This record gives sequence, structure tokens and C-alpha cells, in this order.
Amino acid sequence: MNVLILLLSLLTPYLEKPAQQEPLSAAAFSRPVSAVFAFQHTQAVTTYINRFESLSDVELFTTEEELIDQKGLPLNIQKDPWQGCLEYQYEELSAGICEGIVLYVHVTPHQAQEHGLSVNGIELDPEKGYIQDLLGAPDFKAEDGDVYIRGSNALKIYRDQVSGKWLGIDLFDGNSS
Repeated sequence: MNVLILLLSLLTPYLEKPAQQEPLSAAAFSRPVSAVFAFQHTQAVTTYINRFESLSDVELFTTEEELIDQKGLPLNIQKDPWQGCLEYQYEELSAGICEGIVLYVHVTPHQAQEHGLSVNGIELDPEKGYIQDLLGAPDFKAEDGDVYIRGSNALKIYRDQVSGKWLGIDLFDGNSS
């Protein structure tokens, strides 16, 4: 008998006649719903850079002739004391030429401020907080800066050891340095 009472108490809600629902007025559908997502106002659109091909529009492994066609004659040519190559110095950047090929590109903060700075055509500002969005965490933290590696190419942002301000940025072939 207890089982029968238990069974009826469990099934009673399903056996009752459903209550009449009150129809919704047309006014309930006339007001548009507006939603504002908080992230739309606080997050800028950024693109993660998954390869390093160019710095300030100069691609690694560009020939000396292609560099001169693109940028014109350099303002100055110096011998690179570290690699023994030539460094072509332009107003907006310097390019290291070894055996007729660009193996590194260097940009100073002054050059970036005057002419802009980009990696693979994507604007980059090492003083703003979105570097990690574009580059991720550094692969190495050296005494003099942060190093990011993509394949055999690397990007290094040189920083003052005390203040943390950026002092320069290099794009280079990691195999040749």
C-alpha cells in the first residue's frame, strides 16, 4: 500500500490539468532589448604575430640590391663590429648586410617615434601594454632585453636594466648570430 501511495504522489503532477496561461500582450514584444558587452569598450583588436619576416617594412634575407631599390642609398655605411658585415644606416632603421643579404634590421626609439615601427606590417609600440598580445611571453629574458623566437628568426627588444624603457629593437636570423 505504501508503494501505491508513493507512486501516486510522484505521478500526480503529471496527471493534473495544466493551468491556463495568460496570453502575453503585444507590448512585451515591442521594446527592443539592448545589450552592451563590456569587452567591446576595453579591449583593442590585436593580432598575435606567429612569424617574424620584416621589421619596419624591411624583410630578412632581402638582397642588398632589393634593399637599395626599396629604401634608396643609405645615409651611412658602417662596418658592424659584432659580425664583420656592413650596416646600412637609414633615417628610419639600420640593416645588417652580410654577403649581400639582410641578416638583421635595427630600429631605435627615436627612429620609431619619427617613422613608426611595425613587425610584418603590424604596428608595434614597445612602450604600450599590448606587446604580450602581439608577441606572447618572451622566450628568453636577457639582462639587456626580451627575446622572442619564431622559427629561425628572432626579435629582441633591448631594455634599460634600471628603468625598463626600451632602447632598441632587432629582427635577426637566429642561425647567423
